[in-house]
Amino acid sequence: MKITRREFVKNATVLGGITFMGINTNLFAQEESIKWDEEWDIVVVGSGFAGSAALCQGIELQAKTLMIDKMPVLGGNSAINGGAFAIVGSPQQQERGIEDSYELYVKDIYKAGLGLNQKELVEVIAKNGFEAYKFTTQRGVIYRDNLGHFGGHSVPRTIWPTINSGGKITIPLQEYALKKGATIRTKVILDDLIFDKKGKKVIGIKVRENYKFKFDPNFNEENNKTGVTKYYKINGGVVMATGGFSYDVNFRQKLDSQLTPDLDCTNHYGATAYSLKMMMKHNVKTKDLAWIQMGPWGSPDEKGFGIAPVFAIPAFAYGVMVDARTGKRFVNELADRKIRAEAILKIHKNADGSLTHPIVFCDSVGATGTRKENVYRGIHKKVIHKFDTLEDLAEFYNIPVESLKKTVEDYNRYVKNGKDEEMNKPFFKLRNKFVPDISKPPYYAFRAIPKVHHTMGGVAIDTKARVLDKNENPIEGLFAAGEAVGGPHGASRLGSCAIPDCLVFGRIAAQSAVELLKV
Repeated sequence: MKITRREFVKNATVLGGITFMGINTNLFAQEESIKWDEEWDIVVVGSGFAGSAALCQGIELQAKTLMIDKMPVLGGNSAINGGAFAIVGSPQQQERGIEDSYELYVKDIYKAGLGLNQKELVEVIAKNGFEAYKFTTQRGVIYRDNLGHFGGHSVPRTIWPTINSGGKITIPLQEYALKKGATIRTKVILDDLIFDKKGKKVIGIKVRENYKFKFDPNFNEENNKTGVTKYYKINGGVVMATGGFSYDVNFRQKLDSQLTPDLDCTNHYGATAYSLKMMMKHNVKTKDLAWIQMGPWGSPDEKGFGIAPVFAIPAFAYGVMVDARTGKRFVNELADRKIRAEAILKIHKNADGSLTHPIVFCDSVGATGTRKENVYRGIHKKVIHKFDTLEDLAEFYNIPVESLKKTVEDYNRYVKNGKDEEMNKPFFKLRNKFVPDISKPPYYAFRAIPKVHHTMGGVAIDTKARVLDKNENPIEGLFAAGEAVGGPHGASRLGSCAIPDCLVFGRIAAQSAVELLKV
């Protein structure tokens, strides 16, 4: 899939307009002119996957390390993330005889990103993902014996912690770092970077402690003046692990007019552009801001991330998605997120402006691709529905029953023959035993709708996680990792690749910050 000239021009125009947004203060100082309240070697801003990895790495390298987060609780988006972690060479792959390679991993990410990816960053993620996995296991994270196949991946390579929650990764890492002597503070917002008098090196930060976040996605965070201002001197560097801006309704709509306030989002309320805009006023280079990903597995029957995305993993892999008006499939259920989301948005609007949501379903065997608790929870929340027959399913969702039956018959024939003649969907075995068809009731289904999920754009970095200025020179003392960074994922992030991205570059950012202590 190629990027049209129109899309390229649109993105460039948007970036040009957005650069001048934000606060217009610059703190350039002589060190002796500032009364520092505290002194640290490294300050990590953000407490998700990237921040937690940086915190552990910094404290293990004997740096005096502080983590701050503007929210009253830790974890950010990572805490509500499903915990899906794609790596090459996991024990789960090895036990199942899955052949994989770093080259194939890079190829898959590059394909999903439409070739816009910063390839050297992708290669760093691919080659260091397994080490990041080991880094977490050695610090208390436990993964269960499951292997998933996410859309856009050539082979199954996704694993999960014991429960489908990113908190099962961030919490053990944070607890480990605390035991080693790290400091963690909530309700502390970063307002500005403080540079030396030449404006070349970050020597400190301006923060507000006891910040009270306003839980309103339409509120401009720059108007929140709560908290007490403090100045922290920094000897090594600042690691910006501040995440993306999917819940910044005003900012995202300036980048993409289709992302209106009524469109639901899977992120936590703190996923705003406040830190990004602060960095932009300091002449940082940004990449891919206009590329904002929609998750195709959201449900209109729940707010936010919810349970549907967790059940969607086996439902898409071992079931089908149909247009409820026709009972027919309309996209490869294992295509990447961008393709599936765009396919849904293309067909779900009716002539009168109302919406008919597509239905994703699998049978009782396919549903075992996730934990029973996830299915039961979805049923309890009335997001997932259980049916004894296809006729019951069709009646409940007002689907033409004969058309639905034919879709299932055709799909089952494709499974039997080992080739999807209609959508070219790849078929994979369930627990390395057999490829399930859709023939063993009861059936489990949910309504699907895309939700704003991930921002591919952010600040530009090099392979050492150093933030670059507009001349592509590293800004001394400023590092970034995770969703705050633009480049690795191009136009669309491949599912379950966020965690390795965050962990790998979180560690690298802390290592690079510690190197400055030796200068």
